[in-house]
Amino acid sequence: MLLNLFKKNPIGKTKQASDRKQSTTAAILPSRVNQSSNNIKPVNIPVKFLKRLMPLGQLLIEEEILALKIHIENFTPGSALFIRGTEVDALVYLCKGTVYLETTNGIGQEINEATLKALFPLSSGEFHQFTAIAKSNVTVIYIPKTVLLLNRNPINPLNNPLIASDSLQNNPFFLRFYEHFQKHDLKIPSFPDVALKLRRLAMQDIGIAEVVKIVSTDPVIAAKLIQIVNSPIYRTLNPISNCHDAVNRLGLKNTINLVTAISMKSLIKSENPAIKKRIQENWTQSIKVSCISHTLANLTRQVNQEEALLAGLLNNIGTLPLLMFADQLPESAFTESDLDQCIKSLQGQIGTIILERWEFPDNLKTVPVKASNWFDYTGETLQLSDIVLLAKFHYLLTLHEHRTELPLINTLPAFQKLDSQLLTPEQSLQILQDSKQQISETMKFFMA
Repeated sequence: MLLNLFKKNPIGKTKQASDRKQSTTAAILPSRVNQSSNNIKPVNIPVKFLKRLMPLGQLLIEEEILALKIHIENFTPGSALFIRGTEVDALVYLCKGTVYLETTNGIGQEINEATLKALFPLSSGEFHQFTAIAKSNVTVIYIPKTVLLLNRNPINPLNNPLIASDSLQNNPFFLRFYEHFQKHDLKIPSFPDVALKLRRLAMQDIGIAEVVKIVSTDPVIAAKLIQIVNSPIYRTLNPISNCHDAVNRLGLKNTINLVTAISMKSLIKSENPAIKKRIQENWTQSIKVSCISHTLANLTRQVNQEEALLAGLLNNIGTLPLLMFADQLPESAFTESDLDQCIKSLQGQIGTIILERWEFPDNLKTVPVKASNWFDYTGETLQLSDIVLLAKFHYLLTLHEHRTELPLINTLPAFQKLDSQLLTPEQSLQILQDSKQQISETMKFFMA
């Protein structure tokens, strides 16, 4: 996959040509084990390839990639690339050959250079989660893991530009959208009054009576709140028939989060059948991710479950301004592929911008952008964004067309924060099974 891209500077090239080559390739240092050997020479890797590696291409610009100290190492069949439990001192990427990765219980899988999984690191975090054995002649590169500490995602659109991948530079939909964005003409859905009032009053010392009064001004929201409290999710012993008892049962914080969640469905509407379908698909995905987030929060006991439910619903909120903009354009102005590409690249950043405008707390407003980066590092303790990221990963496991595009769950920094007994890759399917009933129940509330 990569080895045929390695090119040494040809003898006889002029200095000018050599300088041009340096602008498109990153220097590779000799093997870390054999750096003293005079027989090993530096090799150059095209930056175009390095930018495909995840999350390298998301975090660094070309000049920074060129400046990286990258090492290369070769292994013969049967050699150990690294041992489970030993310290990780760099991100390890497979360039050539096939590697077998074995977990603690003896279960393993093969990673081949030709698969999409080879674009993700074989190992990251503090300690190796696998023992990696070369099944053929193998070449790997080592990239400083400090790149995971970089966070270039903008929060305030007035002071930070959107970070767009090179692939978007010729995308006609992106070019139109970005022009509006630069003029501060980003159209953001209006947040429902009831939810907005509650979130703002939450910063003050308010009581149940005040919350009930505000919720009751919207009969639809009040009815759905009562319906949710009576659902199997909360399993109340006695049925609840009024808003006061529902709020009392949930508590103020959970009520505010659920009212916000209930309000989300009404944010935008469209008469365009194609856009309407996308809005519906986006909402359905949000509900499923939110339910899995709720299940994981309940499992870990480190994050509030209702807050996890809301955060899951917010994970792809950034898709809405893109759909709103698409709704204003003639269908001939862009293709479905153009829009898909923009949503994939930008929805995390835009989602964080929206929640900043809506004055959401930091732990919620960073969810969209953090949940879009599998290798986001949020510190040593489990965060709300970690739960949503893992929920999104589990959701994508249910979509067969996306399974091959996912990294190994053991390599995710968020996964490595979990107690090893709480969640293993083998238990992931059980998590999905456990959340099925909740997804079914929640779909009834939020799709109606």
